[in-house]
Amino acid sequence: MTGELLSIEVSNLTKRFDTVTAVQDLSFTIRPGAVTGFLGPNGAGKTTTMRMILGLVNPTSGSARIGGRRYRDLPRPSGTVGAVFDASAFHPGHTARNHLRTYAAMGGYPDSRVEEVLHLLDLGRVAHRRTRTFSTGMRQRLNLATALLGDPRVLLLDEPGNGLDPEGIAWLRDFLRELAREGRTVLISSHVLSEVQQIVDDVVVIRDGRKVVAGRLTELVGETASLEQLFLRLTSSRAAADRPPTDRLTTGRAAADRMEGAR
Repeated sequence: MTGELLSIEVSNLTKRFDTVTAVQDLSFTIRPGAVTGFLGPNGAGKTTTMRMILGLVNPTSGSARIGGRRYRDLPRPSGTVGAVFDASAFHPGHTARNHLRTYAAMGGYPDSRVEEVLHLLDLGRVAHRRTRTFSTGMRQRLNLATALLGDPRVLLLDEPGNGLDPEGIAWLRDFLRELAREGRTVLISSHVLSEVQQIVDDVVVIRDGRKVVAGRLTELVGETASLEQLFLRLTSSRAAADRPPTDRLTTGRAAADRMEGAR
């Protein structure tokens, strides 16, 4: 497949909920043709940021654009961006096929596309089953099938590996990397760092709604260090205490070196 190369640009994004600042002055760019891991502790602001990219949450200030446009200004949003957030967003009485047909009709896609994504996600053998009988892993596949109905160039996936067994994780790894090789822009959040390290090309790490570091995985972790070690070094309570409030860690290996030196 060929198509337009679309980046995600987040610029000085801030979101406040009453007295709580969930995201603060956040900026990064997600490049096409790569899988990017969006990482941070619980409550770091990852899901809020992804929802702002999709226009589901209005930012207090700043902007998020996909290929230079806000999500709401895209001519056919579901044909540009596919998203997975909730593994339980199904009518329990619908079969997998009927669920996909409903969303295909909403997006203006033919039933033939339903059959294509069922095959692509290896769901053909269970397409007749009602979604209430699905395991969490099967729901994740159906969610991904739904996101791919419009053959989008950009994918935002929140914890896509939840509920998958080792075989499913291996399948997801190969599947996402193939999507990136096709020139798509893939952004995933996850807490399973050992798996993320085997999937992603780039990482963006945030803590308390702020960017800590962003860059190529190989440059950030080096040849021997693990992503988990880097993550803990950058996001631990001690690291946060040592970091000056106005500090803006830069992209690349120098960021990790600076944080290590602060210890």
